[in-house]
Amino acid sequence: MKCIWGLSALAALGLGACATPGIDYQTRLMARHPDAAAHRDVIVDYFSGPMGGWYTERFEAMLANATLDGRPWFRFADYAVDVPADAVGIYTGYVDVIDYRVHEYTRTVSKCVEWDGLFDCETRADVEEFCIEESVDVIVHPRLINRETGAVLYEATHSGDASREDCHDDHYHYGSYAHHGPFGFDAPADLIRSALSETLHPIRLDIAPRNATVRAEFVTEALDPMVRVDPAFQQGVDAVKRDPFTSCSVWLAMSQEYPTAPAVIHNMGACAEASSDFLTAQSHYARAAELSAQVGATDKLMRPYLASLQRLSGQRLGLEQIKQATGEARPVPEFPAPEEEPAQPPAS
Repeated sequence: MKCIWGLSALAALGLGACATPGIDYQTRLMARHPDAAAHRDVIVDYFSGPMGGWYTERFEAMLANATLDGRPWFRFADYAVDVPADAVGIYTGYVDVIDYRVHEYTRTVSKCVEWDGLFDCETRADVEEFCIEESVDVIVHPRLINRETGAVLYEATHSGDASREDCHDDHYHYGSYAHHGPFGFDAPADLIRSALSETLHPIRLDIAPRNATVRAEFVTEALDPMVRVDPAFQQGVDAVKRDPFTSCSVWLAMSQEYPTAPAVIHNMGACAEASSDFLTAQSHYARAAELSAQVGATDKLMRPYLASLQRLSGQRLGLEQIKQATGEARPVPEFPAPEEEPAQPPAS
């Protein structure tokens, strides 16, 4: 169960107390492959392999539904449209079934064999059922190719799987159920489609930015011995469940008394991050990581400090990349070169 408390001033934040204490907030996250995300004018070519036509349609629908801030990220280009060729990316690739397994077995179950009325079983008996369990594994290898140069801008391999079990007390029901094929049996089309569907979401994360909920986590174990025994620290951690303002006020107050306590400085960074003050948050996280090393913390104890710093550094870089891709980045002003003063004649 996810525990969330609403916040007014932190713009629809949530607090989670079911996992690591922290503050949930909304932000933009860049795609895992920024070069792919930068090519917003796209063409979808055919995906070869089993169910390739179906997957091509689903892939195109995934691109059409990829949005950021409620607006479509991709624009479908046409060869006849006047778009610079080097700005257009062509998505293509292949799909493959790498394994299909069928397990046949029998089982005995208790079933009603005689009914006295609706929902009223008169007689139950042990019945033998014949069961077939199927599972299929697939891979998808998408590629993004620059239309002008032919250069591969993105390629990856994603896997998916699906399984199902079906049992029936009529053995003849399965007389023509499966037949031999390249994998021992031919995998049913609907099972292949189910497995292929699993690959679309991870590809979406690869190639397009998204709006997401991120948690700014608090450190709950103090490294400084004086802070560790100060009741205020645990009060700050516990206050997250009730009101983040109280918790953040605790860290601010404690920072006056313990200005070099890694956990306190880190948690101030989490409050700044949840308020979207990423520059201040990164500064606090960097300072906390530095202080944790100075007190001789073990690798395990330093891990949350470094993780927060690395994560937020990556997020800030991603936000800048999104601004570049959307044209939101402010252009560097061009100042005209100062005019040269006319040469003065030499004094006579």
